[in-house]
Amino acid sequence: MPKNTQKKKAAIYVRVSTKKQSERDYSSLEVQENRCKAWVNYQNSRENVHYDIYDVYKDVKSAKNLNRPGIERLKKDAQNQKFDVVVIQKLDRISRSISDFSKLYDMLKDNDIDIVINDNNIDTSTTSGEMMQKLLMLFAEFERNIMSDRMKTKREETAKAGLWQGGKPPLGYDPVRKVLQIDENEEELVNEIYSRYIKLKSTPRVAKSLNKDGFTTKSWITQKGKKKGGKEFTNGIVRRILKSKVYLGKIEYKEEVFEGQHDPIIDQSTYDQVQGIMKGNRVKPKKYNKGSTPAVLKNIAECGFCTRPLTTSSTKKGEKKYYYYKCAKKNRQGNTEDHAPKPLSVPTLDEFVFSTFKILLKEPELMTALKKRAEFEEESQIDKLTKKINRLHQEIKSLSQKISQTKNLLTDGPGERARKLLLDELDSLALKREERENEVEIAKEEKRKLTEQDPKNSDTYKKLLNHVIHKWEHSMTEEKSDLTQTLVRNVISNVDRDSTGTIEIEYIADKKLNADWKEIYNNDPKDVEVRTVGLAQS
Repeated sequence: MPKNTQKKKAAIYVRVSTKKQSERDYSSLEVQENRCKAWVNYQNSRENVHYDIYDVYKDVKSAKNLNRPGIERLKKDAQNQKFDVVVIQKLDRISRSISDFSKLYDMLKDNDIDIVINDNNIDTSTTSGEMMQKLLMLFAEFERNIMSDRMKTKREETAKAGLWQGGKPPLGYDPVRKVLQIDENEEELVNEIYSRYIKLKSTPRVAKSLNKDGFTTKSWITQKGKKKGGKEFTNGIVRRILKSKVYLGKIEYKEEVFEGQHDPIIDQSTYDQVQGIMKGNRVKPKKYNKGSTPAVLKNIAECGFCTRPLTTSSTKKGEKKYYYYKCAKKNRQGNTEDHAPKPLSVPTLDEFVFSTFKILLKEPELMTALKKRAEFEEESQIDKLTKKINRLHQEIKSLSQKISQTKNLLTDGPGERARKLLLDELDSLALKREERENEVEIAKEEKRKLTEQDPKNSDTYKKLLNHVIHKWEHSMTEEKSDLTQTLVRNVISNVDRDSTGTIEIEYIADKKLNADWKEIYNNDPKDVEVRTVGLAQS
């Protein structure tokens, strides 16, 4: 771990209801926990911050209010500032009440604790999506309410006076009593960025060249003494520097521009030249709203060169919009000599993956593998639940012993301070035991359902697959994505910038289908030669 890496602690909160949940809801505490842990691992792989997981708080109760042992324990630990961020999978895991969520949110912010909602799908046509939208609106309303008219006026007057309004300082300047003072070393870097862009005419190329030469973004110390910045350049950061009028000696506030009290770093002619180049460049693909993306594979597609996910982007030519899967790493850093994956047409790749579903019906070996894999997963899940129930019983027993020991210590007549600490500890232990008892109940119910399921034969799997195929053809994007993930574990692109390379589809049957991208792109899906590889040993 680099020396300058900032260490933080993350708390994970997960919840399920004991009531029957819809197919699209998360029915497993482990699924939520694993996805929240995946967020933590992803942040640790890309940021100058390392998160250690402090604890996982669990509830198996309705979200009608906050009277839940997991939430109560989380609140206690938050008030003692035992972690820096709370990670949840969906907003409604916390509460279905806007007022309850707002109270918890306020308490966390009062203790300088952030909250992360790790959800990629906000669908306002569903009940949970509509509620999520309301909660997001609540944040905006909250921010508006805490900023009084007086503060709004003051900020505008500050800008009109040509003073810096606070926040992240711009590269090239250091704020001194709200007046931006030029940092001579960073001034050279700002001039270098403008000069390189005029020469290279590409923000990704400028970012790549700056990183190669060891330059980093501005680093500074916050009022709380935390070090910020000092990261690699991305094309987005470069673009913001090139478009900012602060380097002309101006202060921007909302849509207005005022004369600043600071000296310019860039002259007007250089700035205008850069804007002209940016305007003349082809419009870059823009990320579009996750809720409106037509990409079916957005959660399971990845780059075979770096294992980063493929994100979705679009570009417009005339009246028509074209959609692409692009490597997340390439989006941030541009092409390099050993990493130049090709953007792939969304409809072409989606249709090809769907076409392979029909291959499953024609391949007895694949169908058998799918059936065996499903049976294995079912047996494995029952075994896992049995072990989980035994582990939870052991944990409940251990917590009960600790509760007894704590009660004994209380009977010894401790001092007032020690008594308060022991009572807090007793409360926390009792809440944790109640959490684990709730978990046992839901694990037993899941095990019962799996154990009582009727065995399925090959014909059942064929009917199920035919149903998936029929439903896929008549579904919207989100449902297509869900259906695809019932069969496909991963779609991996090994396609280089010259369009050579293969697409691999990893099925849950522990088998892969493999085809050349040029074949996929130039032919009807049903005419593409598809190879079966990685056959499961059974």
